Amino acid sequence: MTAKRTIVVSGAPATGKSTVAAVVADKLGLPLLNLDTVKETLADVLGVGDEASSYALGDAAAEVVFRLSAAFPCAVVEGWWRGERRTQAEQRFAGCVEIFCHCEPTLAEHRMRMRQRADRHPIHRDMMNPEVIEQAAHLARTVVPLRVGAALIEVDTTSAVAWDALLGAVRDALDRGIVSSAALAERKLGAAPSWALFERGNAGG
Repeated sequence: MTAKRTIVVSGAPATGKSTVAAVVADKLGLPLLNLDTVKETLADVLGVGDEASSYALGDAAAEVVFRLSAAFPCAVVEGWWRGERRTQAEQRFAGCVEIFCHCEPTLAEHRMRMRQRADRHPIHRDMMNPEVIEQAAHLARTVVPLRVGAALIEVDTTSAVAWDALLGAVRDALDRGIVSSAALAERKLGAAPSWALFERGNAGG
């Protein structure tokens, strides 16, 4: 792959990943590779099934996204990178710009409950098993960035998103084209909500 211009959007379920990814892709004129879209399409063709089927189709969808992102490196890639899928993401997205979405845990749970009232695809596990919804707050508290790339942009989606600040940080990271370690200072963007752009060498962990 060339200097990685892929933007990978990460975070726990219901932390605003899909919304952030869609806006960034639209404003930057980049294709969007959304894991849920692939998963739902596979379910439409192959059938919904049970939770095991949901897991399997999710992993298959992730592999499709991984391969497409390798073939088309200038894109925004969004998904829930859990379990073995996370390990794969850490490897496949090495050198990419990462946007990590997070929010207040109670808000993540509320958002997931509200999905039940919307036109959400039945392939998703939270539509099959209510216990999945009860895990939302815990995941929002504990999921951490992949830390795969030269730049990490953290986004708090609890309140209104500062889109101009986010897009500016993403453009800056892409323009630098950094794919190796560099001891660069942390840069704060905005106050409420707060954004932080960390570049490899000062991101910690």
